[in-house]
Amino acid sequence: MKRRWVTLIPIALSIAVLVLASGNLIAGGYQINEHGARGMAQGGAFAARALDPSAIFYNAAGIGFLSGAHLQLGSTLIFPSTTFRGPLQFNSNDETKQVKNVFYPSTLYGTYSLDEQGLAFGLGVFNPYGLGSEWPADWVGRGITTKITLQTFYINPTVAYRVLPNLSIGAGFDFVYGNAVLQRKILDFSPEGEVKLDGSGTGVGFNAGVIYKPIEMLSLGVSYRSQVKLKLKGTTTFTVPSQLQPLFPGGDANVELKPPATLFAGVAATPYTSGDQKLTVEFDYQWTGWSAYDTLSVKFDQHTTAQQDLVSPKNYEDSYMLRIGAEYECSDWAFRVGYIYDKTPDPDPSLDPLLPDANRSDFSIGVGYKVTPNLTIDAAYMFIAFQNRSVPLGTTIIGFDGAYSSTANLFALSLGYSF
Repeated sequence: MKRRWVTLIPIALSIAVLVLASGNLIAGGYQINEHGARGMAQGGAFAARALDPSAIFYNAAGIGFLSGAHLQLGSTLIFPSTTFRGPLQFNSNDETKQVKNVFYPSTLYGTYSLDEQGLAFGLGVFNPYGLGSEWPADWVGRGITTKITLQTFYINPTVAYRVLPNLSIGAGFDFVYGNAVLQRKILDFSPEGEVKLDGSGTGVGFNAGVIYKPIEMLSLGVSYRSQVKLKLKGTTTFTVPSQLQPLFPGGDANVELKPPATLFAGVAATPYTSGDQKLTVEFDYQWTGWSAYDTLSVKFDQHTTAQQDLVSPKNYEDSYMLRIGAEYECSDWAFRVGYIYDKTPDPDPSLDPLLPDANRSDFSIGVGYKVTPNLTIDAAYMFIAFQNRSVPLGTTIIGFDGAYSSTANLFALSLGYSF
């Protein structure tokens, strides 16, 4: 009997590792900051201007300064790379690289303005949280994770009102759909077992913003997007020896994820104008309320001696981003550059191969071209450099300590058409 429970305990823990890991998918490393090539090229420093339909994401008040009707479609190709060295528990310095993957969050925005009434309406579809990770099937951490993917789709109807020629306010609702898939191995059998979670769910939130231009050369913006309670209904499937199957029936599990609230504050200045040439510089501060993510609970529809509801401490910290961007416009061309400093919310005890997050610096460049008076094309490139992240032996909650190094290359393209 004792031997039986020695085997059951690790399997029970595997439920916690897999299902509770779904909460890590929404943390900083999976927060997508690219919502249009023009904004991405300027490091996302766009809250004080938001001069194209992507204002629906950056600052809803921005659409109040757009005239007529606008449509914008875009996508970003993300090529992440992560290397793990360890684990320290085995006195190992072996190196494992993640399987190469490409992610392509996309955006669609449409706006329509009633210029005489000062009203503007918009609809945006975008993916502020997503991505994933995949490790080799035989890697040393396969008992923690082999594959994770997360997708979120925000549908955001928005309205803005231009109170004064230099003052606009805006607000909207977020209707959110999310899907997560997680897989890992169970190492206590030969051949090894496997557990998989596939879940999806919905949630709602809201956003609001204001843009004020005290003088022609200066613009101030503040925008807020609320936390969303994303209720996932997942199906857990275990592949274990037949004699243990009654103890691990899997079935439905309910998990509530909380993509956090965000607050943008930005100031944009235009220090140089001459004819059709103009230089604009913007600085934004973004706060993200990760401290609300202190615990994560999982409830199973079926309970056995080994399969019980779970509560996991997370203790995330509020984080921030510093964004700076510049745009030089010359006739039909625009040239852009940007930088982001992104502080991770993930404390050392929560570090794991599902979310090997770290403080990072993002460097971006881009170009825009007005093909016709109505058609605009924007392109951008961003390089993300994560700080190397390592923790001492015995630090992490899951007991898998080592060092992570990560980078990412991003390519974005947006097409805009005005009517």
